[in-house]
Amino acid sequence: MHHKNILRKSALAIVIAAVSSNLYASGFQLQESSAAGLGRAFSGEGAIADNAASGSRNPASMTMFDRPTFSGGAIYVQPTVKISGTSPSGTDMSVSDITPNEWVPNLHFIYPINDRWAVGGSATSNFGLATEFSDDYTAGPLAGKTSLKTGNLNFSAAYRINEYFSFGAGFNAIYAEAEINRYAGENKNGMPKDTEVVHMKGDEWGYGWNAGLLYEIDKENRIGLSYRSQVDIDFSGDYSSELPSKYNALQKATGMPWGTNSQTINGDLTLSLPEIWELSGYHKVAPKWAMHYGLSYTSWSEFKELNATGSDGQTLFYKKENFRDAYRIALGTTYYHDDTWTWRAGIAFDDSAAPADTRSISIPDQDRLWLSLGSTYNFTKDASVDVGVSYMNGQKVKIEEKLNNSAKSPTYTFHSEGKAWLYGINLNYTF
Repeated sequence: MHHKNILRKSALAIVIAAVSSNLYASGFQLQESSAAGLGRAFSGEGAIADNAASGSRNPASMTMFDRPTFSGGAIYVQPTVKISGTSPSGTDMSVSDITPNEWVPNLHFIYPINDRWAVGGSATSNFGLATEFSDDYTAGPLAGKTSLKTGNLNFSAAYRINEYFSFGAGFNAIYAEAEINRYAGENKNGMPKDTEVVHMKGDEWGYGWNAGLLYEIDKENRIGLSYRSQVDIDFSGDYSSELPSKYNALQKATGMPWGTNSQTINGDLTLSLPEIWELSGYHKVAPKWAMHYGLSYTSWSEFKELNATGSDGQTLFYKKENFRDAYRIALGTTYYHDDTWTWRAGIAFDDSAAPADTRSISIPDQDRLWLSLGSTYNFTKDASVDVGVSYMNGQKVKIEEKLNNSAKSPTYTFHSEGKAWLYGINLNYTF
């Protein structure tokens, strides 16, 4: 488990937040906070303030609401990731559908206290990923199963300084649950391919904060800036391996994980979820048309390595990651057709956080292009439903990965290509 978290894109994939697949955003970051946001490719999320989900992206935007507002829903992610390659022994390593379909739920509520103060809360996730290969996959030490689920509970408050500026800040509690399994794969030691060489499992809480500013140029134009802090999750869970412990003294030479003879021991690992900056804008350019945009920057370079250790200080698993900071650019438009219908669209580009030399098949991160459409239908002045759909196309990438950490480890070469469809729905109500 610990690995998994820290592994993120490497040997162990990470699944955070209602579980996602490796296609959702840079690294294992998630964007899926609302169906309305999905329909505009999450452009302008910290400034639009068209439903309660806005408070989770920029707490300062809560001052835009004059009545209590609720929004709840989910986004269904349907990814397709294909891996192809041939092992050094000539075995075909092609596989598809290594990422499961998943629901990513969200809940939001904003309560304006008066014309200056507002409070709110949300339940979302900002990170997530899941990958699963068969137990007897040829490159078992690089593949296996990786699952990390997390939920982010956010409580925040906002204050209107004057007619132009608002400030907000909040507290985040993140619960993470992770599990990872790795297998022997093809080997020269006579072990069955499905020998479990790594099993890690655990769960833990981590805590952080977020803050934001909103500048209202006028009633139809505004800009938002938000920040979400780094959160360190210190996992302490169970580790086991079917590898014989008598070979642990040769770990540096073999590059294999720590063997426990199938016995369970304690394992520790720290996963650092990176800080996120986001700049958002919303501009009403015509009576029925608006443009919105977003630029986010995620400090993935904080993630250097995956290092799981035992209670006696032994290295259970180690892998270099060396992620790099990544950005996301989004542009969208909204058309206010009438009091019943609103239409929206968006396009976005996600920059990959994984350098080419450390990319992994467990999380084959890649640059992605989003194309999105969405709509809102108002049942009444107080009740509405948002729907959104996005198509995400990932760049085809080449992956070269060593089977283990030994100097003589063979290098496996893969090609990976990923796509995904995302479908979202949210119900909104203003009290």
